[in-house]
Amino acid sequence: MSTPPPVGKTASVKVDAQMYDDLQTMLDTGMTVSDAVRSALRIVAGTYRKVWDHTDTPEGVRPTIERYFLTRYDPAQPPERGSVQTTVPTAYWASPTPRPTGTTDGPTGRTPHPDAGPTPVRQHV
Repeated sequence: MSTPPPVGKTASVKVDAQMYDDLQTMLDTGMTVSDAVRSALRIVAGTYRKVWDHTDTPEGVRPTIERYFLTRYDPAQPPERGSVQTTVPTAYWASPTPRPTGTTDGPTGRTPHPDAGPTPVRQHV
């Protein structure tokens, strides 16, 4: 099993065509390469931790991320160019069993987890 480099050291990864395209997408927002990598790792690792803490997926087992929700774009309050996301997104769980009529939320017919916060806006990307 690999281990992360010591704190303060540089991480090294070979850039293939897919990673190049992914980095370019993030750099287009004004981020640096370091900020893009930090932001992506924070979101994915934080999501894994939430899955392990709040579901029956055992710690160390890579969960499959199948869906995501985006906050509706507000042109009056766009994120600052070059800023990075420092928070892990709010967890959202689809109910594994049908709920009685009248207890679902939104057009998906799913009930968000009690800790999920406000219902996210569904956007198809």
